[in-house]
Amino acid sequence: MIINDTALVYKRAELSAELRDDKYEIELDLSHKKIGIGLSGGMDSSILLWLLAHHISENNLDVRIYIWTCIHEEKPGQSVHAKKVVEFVKAEFPNVKFGEHMLMPTTAKDYIANGTKLAYELVRKYGITALYNGVTLNPPNEIGEAVWKHKWETRALSRNWETRQKWIDQNPVHNVDPFHTEYRPFIHADKRVVLAFYKKYGLYVSLGSLTRSCEGFIEMTNYFTETCKECWWCIEKEWATADIFNYEPKVMLDKWVAFTGDDNDNSN
Repeated sequence: MIINDTALVYKRAELSAELRDDKYEIELDLSHKKIGIGLSGGMDSSILLWLLAHHISENNLDVRIYIWTCIHEEKPGQSVHAKKVVEFVKAEFPNVKFGEHMLMPTTAKDYIANGTKLAYELVRKYGITALYNGVTLNPPNEIGEAVWKHKWETRALSRNWETRQKWIDQNPVHNVDPFHTEYRPFIHADKRVVLAFYKKYGLYVSLGSLTRSCEGFIEMTNYFTETCKECWWCIEKEWATADIFNYEPKVMLDKWVAFTGDDNDNSN
């Protein structure tokens, strides 16, 4: 079964019938009996797991979800947040079947390669025929320069339309295995698509608070107890949240260390 889900972003403090131009559509192929999903504990993969479970439950489908989490040695909080998200989703959808949640710590230099190997190990162990990834596109460079004073091409080249295929060609470990299909339902849009679905389903506080998109290191995050408000992922999340919830991101970002240069102001 192919599921199409749409998130419409409403204007604040106006008649609910009036919509902004923003319309986010995703497609989920739930015709597979066994599906796998990579879960980092961040906002993107967490809402994707919730959406898969939600639509499996709504349509009473005989689909089992398997999960893998590759844990970056410098960011051990990934396992904590991923486990919290899995617990939340299982509690929300008790009728959905879940298989193994496979976790593996890895060195920083092998993080991407080992994440792919972990996914393929799960595929072969359980005969999974579909893998889901919550990756989004980068925001346009002109937005990055206007809002953050940064250029997006310096980060995650695989998420730029113009460089994605070249990046894949240069990294064969990411090529699709012939025995399964890989799906990236958010890849047609930037992180706003993720926030739009959190807003649509009222999950920004409940599920969103369990996630951690920040990838700041230990010295930037008070021993991983706070978000750093300096890394690209923190800034990207703030911009997307501001756009979907209709407020000006610069109002918040101007208070952050990365923009003020005040090392003493790192409060959440």
